[in-house]
Amino acid sequence: MSRATTVGAAALGVLAAALAAVAAPLWTYTVTLAVFGVPHVLAELRYIDGRFGPRVRRGLAHTLTLGLAGVVALRVAAAAGLGTPEVRATLELGLGLALGVCVVPSLARRRPGLAVAGGGALLCASVAASQRPLEALVWFALLHNLTPVGLVLEATRGARRRAASAVCAVVFGVLPASIAAGVVGAALAAAGLPLSLAGPPGVGSLEAHLGAFVAPSLHTSPLALDLFRAAAFLQCMHYAAVLHVLPRLAARTTDSRTCRGGAPRGHTPLCWPREGLPTVIALALATLATFGFVAAFADTRLAYAVLAAVHAWLEVPVLLLAVAVAPGGSAASPALPAGAP
Repeated sequence: MSRATTVGAAALGVLAAALAAVAAPLWTYTVTLAVFGVPHVLAELRYIDGRFGPRVRRGLAHTLTLGLAGVVALRVAAAAGLGTPEVRATLELGLGLALGVCVVPSLARRRPGLAVAGGGALLCASVAASQRPLEALVWFALLHNLTPVGLVLEATRGARRRAASAVCAVVFGVLPASIAAGVVGAALAAAGLPLSLAGPPGVGSLEAHLGAFVAPSLHTSPLALDLFRAAAFLQCMHYAAVLHVLPRLAARTTDSRTCRGGAPRGHTPLCWPREGLPTVIALALATLATFGFVAAFADTRLAYAVLAAVHAWLEVPVLLLAVAVAPGGSAASPALPAGAP
């Protein structure tokens, strides 16, 4: 397939996702979540382990693991109905922000200015989280869909990064902003195209799912529908970037050393199955998850939220680590040895 054909197919895919998210937002959100949710979490964890594992000291890795275990415990408590939503949200936000704080010292040693900016952003997020934890958690879920931009730009250089920046600006910026502003919805309505707020059988109404991406204070706002449409589109683009773009970037940047299973390892903490098996495992789990979502969407969504929280909160320190420590241990920014205490 030629480059022009590939670019054309990708552009058509982005356009189709935008139209689907506006015309049938609940179908787009629920179907893509059911089919691609679990595979994208596994794919992103594998990418993060291979790309950033060599830069993490063992002590930091243990600290991050402990924090993520706390997040998992809170999500399990939510599924079991333990505690109040406000308390759980406050604790989860606190743990998530603490994960980012753990990386700030590494950032300060190498990029003091960015450490100040990152620390300030974490402080502002902490204040917002303490005032309205439920709102802050929803905004985090929405903004989480933008994280592939940072991962893609971290793995590219020169002309490739400039091209990626331009594409990301359109796909993750201009298009969702246009959808959220109601421009795309108005254009489709003016063209007489059918717009539906219904979803697959058994998933409930759109109002029941607004809380996934729309803050509680905006549920009755005229902005709520278009904001959910934009989030459904961003979810599609997040999945596409993680499942299609990141693996191809990994093939160009991964350390050539392997673990016993045959997968590239370097200093990564985990030893993934040899090539081919990850795809088979992901397809098997995707099939099981899809059946689960079809049979009992709400219950499966709660179970998926536990897994999704791990990769979502892991991205906070990872993106800071991407700025702080260069891959391969460059002289200007040496890698953190995995075996260091």
